[in-house]
Amino acid sequence: LTEPGAGSDALGSMATRAVRDGDDYVITGRKMFISNGPVADVILLYAKTAPDLGPKGISAFVVETDTPGFQVAQKLNKMGWRGCPTGELVFDGMRVPAANRLGAENAGVGVVMSGLDIERAFLCLPSIGAAQRCLDLSLDHAALRRQFGRPIGSFQMIQSHLAEMATLIEAARLTAYGALAACDAMQHGEGGRGTIHRLCAQSVMFGADMLARVTDLAVQIHGGSGFIWETEVNRHYRNARIASLGGGTTEVRKLIIAEELFRERGLSLR
Repeated sequence: LTEPGAGSDALGSMATRAVRDGDDYVITGRKMFISNGPVADVILLYAKTAPDLGPKGISAFVVETDTPGFQVAQKLNKMGWRGCPTGELVFDGMRVPAANRLGAENAGVGVVMSGLDIERAFLCLPSIGAAQRCLDLSLDHAALRRQFGRPIGSFQMIQSHLAEMATLIEAARLTAYGALAACDAMQHGEGGRGTIHRLCAQSVMFGADMLARVTDLAVQIHGGSGFIWETEVNRHYRNARIASLGGGTTEVRKLIIAEELFRERGLSLR
C-alpha cells in the first residue's frame, strides 16, 4: 500500500498504475516500507486503475513475486524489528492476469478497509507482549541487582516505575480486548468507519504510547546495561519506535478517533 510519496495519504497520493491490456493488467510503480517484501512469494498490491477517480479508482491484485517486471529495489536497514525484512518494491511493466484482481475493478478501497481495522486491532498485541516481557525482565533485575547493600527493587522510585508499567500494560490489554471483540462481531462491509474504526484506532494508539513508556522505564531500571545494544531491553526499546508509525501514524489515529466521536454524536464539522 505505502509508496515513497504516499504514506499517511496512501490512497489519495498513490501513484502506482495498473492499465488494462486484454486479459492482463500492466502495472508500473513503486511500494515502500513493505514488511516481508524482500522474502515474500505472494503480495497483495494496490494500484490505480482509474486515476481520475482518486481513491475510488484503486484496485487490488494478488501478485506472485516471480512475475517478470517485479523487483526488490532495496532491503531497508532499520533501527528495530530487524527480524522482519522490509524493503522497497518496484514494478516495471509487470503483467498480471486480470483473474488476479481481488474484487471488482476500482473497488480496492473496500478491500483495504475490510482488513485495516482488524490489522490495527492486532497491532496492539505485539506491543502488549513486548511490554510484558520488559516488565518481567525489570522485575527480575530489580530483585537481583543490589546497590547500597540492598536490591534496587526495595527503593520506592523503582517500585513506582514497576507499578506504572504494570498498570499501563493492563490498561492496554483491556483496550485491545474491546477492539478485538468488536472485530469478532463485525459484519461484512463494516470496517473503515463507525465505532469499530474508533476502537481499533484507540487500541493501536494507546498500545504504542504504552510501549514507548514501558520500554523507556525498563531501560531506566536496567541503568547502564539497558543502554547497551546487545541487551534485550535495548532491543525492545528500539523496536518500540515503529509502534507509533506502522499501520498508520499516531497523528492519523487521533484524527480517526476524533472524527468518529463527532460522528457518533451526530455532529458535523463540514
